Amino acid sequence: MLSILLPTDFSKNSENAIKYALELYKNEECKFHFLHCYPPVIFTYEYQIERGLIGKNIHKILQEETKEKLYEFALSLMRNYGNKQEFDIEVVQGFLPDRISKVVSDTKIDLIVMGTKGETDSKRVVFGSNTIQVINKRCCPIIAVPDDYKFNSIDQILFPTDLNLEFKSRHLQPLLKISKLHNSAINVLHISLLGLSSMQREHKKYLEDEFANFKAKFNILEETNITDVIFEYQKNNETDLLVMINNKHLFFENLFFKPIISKIAMHLQTPFMVIPA
Repeated sequence: MLSILLPTDFSKNSENAIKYALELYKNEECKFHFLHCYPPVIFTYEYQIERGLIGKNIHKILQEETKEKLYEFALSLMRNYGNKQEFDIEVVQGFLPDRISKVVSDTKIDLIVMGTKGETDSKRVVFGSNTIQVINKRCCPIIAVPDDYKFNSIDQILFPTDLNLEFKSRHLQPLLKISKLHNSAINVLHISLLGLSSMQREHKKYLEDEFANFKAKFNILEETNITDVIFEYQKNNETDLLVMINNKHLFFENLFFKPIISKIAMHLQTPFMVIPA
């Protein structure tokens, strides 16, 4: 049974991402873990007097009230978008990326699905700092869902790769699970000016074998600008999900930790699955 973590700050963005997850895995046996994380709070003496909280455990009161709110929130979404799967809730104090790492470890989470920005972030920013930090934790696969993106179908999956990673079954399982659930085609995209090395040819052969029972197509393009090629491909070809493996110091860092991050943020229109290597 899949265990899927659904972080929420009760914003429209996080609610939209949760709806996407419930639709995406509607026909899969899984358990959804709703998580709300609130930062450490210091209550002023005046606030405690005004609310009649002097001498009481304010943090416990806040946590219980938030748990009740989260339960009602989760129950409403499960009734409207779920398919009788199991779910639970957890309210914790701390900073979201750190708490997510702990929950993933303690609960053996298989996948995180979260929105790409918080309630107060700029409309121009697609990837908020929490999302980037969770991706960089590399604790488990994550799907980042753009603001207002509505689930329709997963017919076409775009899988760009530099073919430098020695692929393992665990790298491909999240991608293949979705492809099997939705009978999706997998479009493998390799971008290079140098042609394939012997190592890359071996890795390509491994992918071909793993994708043999799926609708997979390999595209090898001679270009230099990775992001431009991805955007151009998506513009000219239907893409319902972008999937990449976060191979440290290689493809992913070239993509995200240069000034072109703003360009990605302005153009990415589809959910993005990042699988840690």
